[in-house]
Amino acid sequence: MNANSILEVIGKPLHSSSVSQHTYSRPFAVCFLILLSMTLAVSQSLPGVKDVTDRLQRRYDMIDDVSAKFEQTVKLGYANVEQTFKGSLVFKKPKRYRLESEHQTLITDGATVWAYTPANKQVVVDTYKERRNSVSPEEFLLNLPESYYTSVLGREQLPQGTALQLKLLPKDDRSFIKTVRLWVLESTWEVRKIQIVDQNETETTYAINAVRLNTNVKDSAFEFTPPAGSEVVDLR
Repeated sequence: MNANSILEVIGKPLHSSSVSQHTYSRPFAVCFLILLSMTLAVSQSLPGVKDVTDRLQRRYDMIDDVSAKFEQTVKLGYANVEQTFKGSLVFKKPKRYRLESEHQTLITDGATVWAYTPANKQVVVDTYKERRNSVSPEEFLLNLPESYYTSVLGREQLPQGTALQLKLLPKDDRSFIKTVRLWVLESTWEVRKIQIVDQNETETTYAINAVRLNTNVKDSAFEFTPPAGSEVVDLR
């Protein structure tokens, strides 16, 4: 039954034989119509997927580098364990990034990757490789991967303002990533929150803040010299 049909039912005169029945049914019909109208209004006000992805990509095209702070929360899928820590990140096109936290520093210049763990004073060095079955935040702060189907779920209020929530599903059924959700500020078309769920139901959420764009980050930010006394494990 559509909205017009409901209006017709509500507007019909009541017969004496059915007064008691309609007396109780009419308020429920009115409430249903109001809820239906509200739902239609919300759905109609959401921008389409193509409009969102086009605007987001245009914004990405204007960004050369990003510096920001983040809070990462990891919920393990098969254990009642949650870990939260903070860090900083710097990204620069193409394929250069630096993520630092109290637990690890991860750096790549687009050719080599360094992973330094202060706790055991170890540096693992490897060749940079495109990761088809995993994701990290820089992939969504500087680019909208084409390997995902995108849908618009709705709006949500973040500390920085109103954000559109997008859901991304991998096109490859064999992907280790199950779903990705992005929260994009409507005022600036910038990503402020990223949630990644893998096939083990482990949920990783990045809350992004203190964002600075196009500050001409130097290439030296993506170089790394192992601290003295560190163990170097070279996998190249």
